[in-house]
Amino acid sequence: ATVTICHHQTQGLAAHCRNADILITAAGQPNLVCGDAIKPGAYVVDVGLTRQLDQDGKGYWVGDVNATEAAAIASYLTPVPGGVGPLTIALLLENVVQAAELATERVRH
Repeated sequence: ATVTICHHQTQGLAAHCRNADILITAAGQPNLVCGDAIKPGAYVVDVGLTRQLDQDGKGYWVGDVNATEAAAIASYLTPVPGGVGPLTIALLLENVVQAAELATERVRH
């Protein structure tokens, strides 16, 4: 696999994104990646999470990817919110369990 790391000021960002079979975003820039920047059939993991306000001042969450446009192009798109959050929590809990097991093992020896 070839890993390419970009940021919101990368020249030709859309072209870099269009080359990705798996596109992971974590820029914290709402709607940074539009539909024309997504390779048809790509898997898109949107880690970005930004709170915005609607016209009534009510808050809502958006990701780095324009979900409406991406859903028509990508094979898979993580939802925002609720996409990677549960996975993050599960992995953190796994690390806590491993740390507790190591600590218990050290106490026994």
